[in-house]
Amino acid sequence: MISAVLFDLDETLLDRTTSLVAFLGDQHSRFAAGLGSGSFEAWRDRFLELDARGRVPKAVVYRSLLAEFHGDASLAETLLSDYRTRCSRFARPCDGMASTLMLLRAKGLRLGVVTNGETEFQVRHVEALGLDSLVDAVLVSQTEGFRKPDAALFRLAAGRLGVELANCLFVGDNPVADILGADAAGMATAWFRCGQEWPPALPPTPGFVIDRLSDLLELV
Repeated sequence: MISAVLFDLDETLLDRTTSLVAFLGDQHSRFAAGLGSGSFEAWRDRFLELDARGRVPKAVVYRSLLAEFHGDASLAETLLSDYRTRCSRFARPCDGMASTLMLLRAKGLRLGVVTNGETEFQVRHVEALGLDSLVDAVLVSQTEGFRKPDAALFRLAAGRLGVELANCLFVGDNPVADILGADAAGMATAWFRCGQEWPPALPPTPGFVIDRLSDLLELV
């Protein structure tokens, strides 16, 4: 019996790509003079490639971009600081985020967010989306000392909500960190596909597959 639903943040509750593209447009317009040759579109597309859905540190991304576009290398730290402090201003939710969370809570379910990343940066996004008033707990890897797919972080989340692991459903877009990690910890899972294909080198997804957050309402 599912009594709690836990969510990843990026590309699950936060429409990270759309939010990031909006931020990049703003950043490029403010720093264009030092970013080197090429259009904003070229800069944006290369940023997204280098970023690899958030898996590559932004310090590496900015250094690489400035080198490739022959920009001012001394801007790397400034751009990184700007990203950390301003990106959350452009945070946009995935479709149906607030309504789905409110309906799940109306069913009596406990709700939580479990995300990898830097605490200050992720908390800014949680607050920008209003998630602090929509869920019961938020766990960020930097604060907790564990990163998904470490089972310890999933255990902490279940404990924070006061439920058993077997009574939790974990929802996320990352096949390894979210889905296989939560499954190994003993949770039920729902893979938020987000237009991806399940990696063929991995075992089959062990749980449900959803294409919209609202699909969860039928699962629970």
